[in-house]
Amino acid sequence: MLWVRSPLPSKSATPSVDYPSMSSSDTNRFADALLDHFRERPGARAASFVTAAGRVDLGFADIERDCRRFAAAYRNAGVGQGGTVLIFLRHVPELYGSFFGAMLAGHVPSLMPCTSPRQDSGLYWRSHDKLLRRIRPDAIVASDETFAEMQEAGLDLAAIHQISIDNLAADEGGAALAPPPGEHIALLQHSSGTTGLKKGVRLSFDAIRAQVDSYAGVLSLDDEDRIVSWLPLYHDMGLIACMITPAYLGIPVTHIDPFHWLSRPGLLLDLLDKERGTFCWLPNFAFEHLTLTAGRDAASYELGRVRAFINCSEPCRASTFHRFAEAFAAAGVNKNQLQCCYAMAETVFAVSQTPLGQAPRVLTVDGQLMRTEGRVADTAPGAPEALEVIESGQVIPGLRVEIRDEGRRPLPERHVGEIAIAGEFLFDGYNADPERTAARLENGFYHSGDLGFLADGRLYVLGRTDDLMIVNGRNIYGHEVEAEIAGIDGLKPGRAVVLAHEDTRIGSQVMIVIAERVERSARSSREIQREIIDRIFSIFQITPRYVELVEEGWLIKTTSGKIGRSANLAKFLEARNQQG
Repeated sequence: MLWVRSPLPSKSATPSVDYPSMSSSDTNRFADALLDHFRERPGARAASFVTAAGRVDLGFADIERDCRRFAAAYRNAGVGQGGTVLIFLRHVPELYGSFFGAMLAGHVPSLMPCTSPRQDSGLYWRSHDKLLRRIRPDAIVASDETFAEMQEAGLDLAAIHQISIDNLAADEGGAALAPPPGEHIALLQHSSGTTGLKKGVRLSFDAIRAQVDSYAGVLSLDDEDRIVSWLPLYHDMGLIACMITPAYLGIPVTHIDPFHWLSRPGLLLDLLDKERGTFCWLPNFAFEHLTLTAGRDAASYELGRVRAFINCSEPCRASTFHRFAEAFAAAGVNKNQLQCCYAMAETVFAVSQTPLGQAPRVLTVDGQLMRTEGRVADTAPGAPEALEVIESGQVIPGLRVEIRDEGRRPLPERHVGEIAIAGEFLFDGYNADPERTAARLENGFYHSGDLGFLADGRLYVLGRTDDLMIVNGRNIYGHEVEAEIAGIDGLKPGRAVVLAHEDTRIGSQVMIVIAERVERSARSSREIQREIIDRIFSIFQITPRYVELVEEGWLIKTTSGKIGRSANLAKFLEARNQQG
């Protein structure tokens, strides 16, 4: 089934509408760009949505119409200036109108994930209760089906305006678009992969515009470019690189339903070929997934026109690029197309980017020295402790990066420490979380929790300082998973640990759950393990690689009484190695 909206009106046929006139004191250059596209390019393709059911193409006139419809819905629901709108929509075209309509009407939208077919919807929505109580949104946008799931799970939505896309009036299109000044908050970006309970990043219009301008300059993006993506739009890489950036710059983008992509990975490459795509952002695991699933069909694609496949969202790995380039050489892929980016929601998106047109630098360093002393020294390939690390590029204009020690003092080049970032497009803090904001933002620097080093002015990212793990591109905090499984019958309370381990075969971290089983529990180990797996997947959309039930007293504690993550990971791996 192919669904394409009716032919778009020509510029001369565009209805007369009022666009806000901003004085210099009220400048919002990001909003101005969107309104200019509505006015000057109504018939140009802006975005396409591809699902198993077909394809929907949106022009700028379509997006404007939907923005006005949703702006009217927000007005009629009583959402005030600066009011928060949470958007729980699947892969549907209304994502654009609901989101940009909120921004351009002076509200603060946030795109949120819905349940997947395999999830327990009751568990998933109950995990959002704390989120809703913390954010206290003015409105939620969803489908009738999603609202029914929320209500069945017992979520208290009585004080929240519910706007269903199934009941949105078709003629509800007269609301004016009157964006606020650029220093106002434009959106909330929640961390991907978790239930979003702790990290809602506040971003202003000015910060978004400054970051996109800077990053677009580094990439030399222009109106000849085309973006193809399977990334979910609630993820910062999907939202900023593949939705906000192309909308601001007027670059067409094709969005593939993530679940459709998982069932047909080669569809991404097929659309890059057929639509003459030039940019594609991917987490490291997706490069490996494409190599394994679509590499054998490489000769059926023409990918030589792609300017950059950009590896982002989790630590990049040189070995992943080697395998991808070899697998898709028959499609015209070469190593100069494979690039790296270091990005986060707290800086809107990109912090650093490798130069296009040349392969990223790869250092072979002494891994033992780096782990034990925090110093980076070159060594010969093949040496016993040799470790390959690939650069994440140079810091983009407008930002400054320092590597800092545990006392937050700057370190020289080739010393490992925490990556700290300052600049003109840092976030405005975590929503309703002043303590976390104060802990991370200090004297104009954001302390990322990521480990890395600088060498010759280029940034190399190594991993995390805390219990955050990145599994298949999703950010997961170990303590959040531990809290969710703590009440499972048959487990000893407080005696479970969730760990991450690098799996070089898939180019990502995998999750390991180790939990002490109550000795006299009537439940079987298999039954307990199944509930752990089901609960984690239903809430976090991640399946643990290992769920190990151990006897009481197995887990190692630190001197402060906490369960030691590194010690228990080492014990687990040693036991598995002994088992063969």
